Amino acid sequence: MTVTSSFEVKVIPNKEEYARLVEVLWVANMHPYNPVFTAVHPISGPTAEDRARDKALDTEVRWSASERNPFSRLVYVIDKETGRVAGGCEWLIYHENPFPNGPQPVKCIWYPESTERAEYAERMLNQALFPRQCWFQRPHAGVNAMGVHPDYRRQGVGRLLMEWGHAIIDPLGYESFIEGSPIGRWLYEECGYRSVMGLYVDLAKPNPSDEWSRLIHECKPPGILLLWRPPRGEWTEKVPSGPWAVTEDTFT
Repeated sequence: MTVTSSFEVKVIPNKEEYARLVEVLWVANMHPYNPVFTAVHPISGPTAEDRARDKALDTEVRWSASERNPFSRLVYVIDKETGRVAGGCEWLIYHENPFPNGPQPVKCIWYPESTERAEYAERMLNQALFPRQCWFQRPHAGVNAMGVHPDYRRQGVGRLLMEWGHAIIDPLGYESFIEGSPIGRWLYEECGYRSVMGLYVDLAKPNPSDEWSRLIHECKPPGILLLWRPPRGEWTEKVPSGPWAVTEDTFT
């Protein structure tokens, strides 16, 4: 008997549709509360007016960044029975070295320049993304901003999003790498990833301001796992201990 899925994975066609996923990502990252989300997405206040303005800015910033990046693919999962967005993510599929000049500073463009909120986001992202920039100066893929609405958790939505990307990269023989949270670890490991390292983000500074201390209390990540999947998820004796040890002939 053939089982028909009630879900469909689709590439997001325009900014208006991406706004629907933004709504889901905000709900997903507030239930339970994800401190990383509040640092890397614009949050200006607690009122309904604040949230509407922040989500509109978030949509504009992320959609524009994806349009400028030829390697970005924004995808979402649609419930075919109701039309609701169940979840989504950004797949980054690099067909060439995305870091030809080595590690480069990551700038925050969703908080005003020179503010402590922007500085905080930049320090967090630069530490979190530095290993990838060092290790993956070659074609590879990764997942960013994965989220599933609480109403659709444990129904295979996250797995569908992962399988969508793997269907593209596995025939190409690309590795995949994720800077993941402990919450998403089990999904990624079920899809062939292994944690190769835990990353502690150091956000301490001498004589911090009240604002900086508040940001550390509210937004400090609980720990970032660096998860790696070799080509096609095949963990053979040829696979080294981590992506830093991969050479040109490792998988040939």
